[in-house]
Amino acid sequence: MTEKLGGYIAAEAAFRDETGRPVTIGQIIDKPTIVVPIYFSCPNVCAIIQSSLTQVLPDVALTPGVDFQVVSVSFDETDTPELAANQRRNYLAAMDFKYPESGWRFLTGDEKNIRLLTDSLGFGFRRSGRDFLHPVVVMAVSPKGKVVRYLYGTKPLAFDLTMAATEAGKEQIGLSVKRVLAYCFSYDPAGKRYAFNFMKITATGILFILGVLLVSLLLAGRKKRRPRN
Repeated sequence: MTEKLGGYIAAEAAFRDETGRPVTIGQIIDKPTIVVPIYFSCPNVCAIIQSSLTQVLPDVALTPGVDFQVVSVSFDETDTPELAANQRRNYLAAMDFKYPESGWRFLTGDEKNIRLLTDSLGFGFRRSGRDFLHPVVVMAVSPKGKVVRYLYGTKPLAFDLTMAATEAGKEQIGLSVKRVLAYCFSYDPAGKRYAFNFMKITATGILFILGVLLVSLLLAGRKKRRPRN
């Protein structure tokens, strides 16, 4: 996985949507977008990511299909629009409320265009028998196609997606959400929110101050021992 923050997604990459209609990525991405690279026959992490999205998308504090959208793109060239339509139908049905179809798109394409897209995202993968070896990550892309965020793991949180889509709407580039939050914040599952990790940040600050003091003492000691001419 090679992050390409600030780079642009391959707008010319050609795919087919759930109805079989030819589309380009540039046509699809016209608003803040969470791009989800998966393949439909994946029995493990891809299915977990998609299922996790059905649980958290209703809690994203933005209007789906208007303020942001999710686009699941298969990197298996053998997947078809019929499979894409079936996937969308099943995942939308799994939600607790009526989620707009325009808020979650499913695309399929040929190997050339898949590689064009995934290379622009820094997403590497390779086939291993009937399955694939690939990273577990989704990306936030701005309406202009700029890659602004990477979110790692099989269970993205509504907080992560809201933050990523909001920043994408502002064309703002940031560090990977997981990396920042994992250090500075702790997730409270009961409250379904992040809490600032005061103890960790305080400890880091104390260690930094102690390090500065130690260096200062060492330098002062060397000056005292320096022979006078």
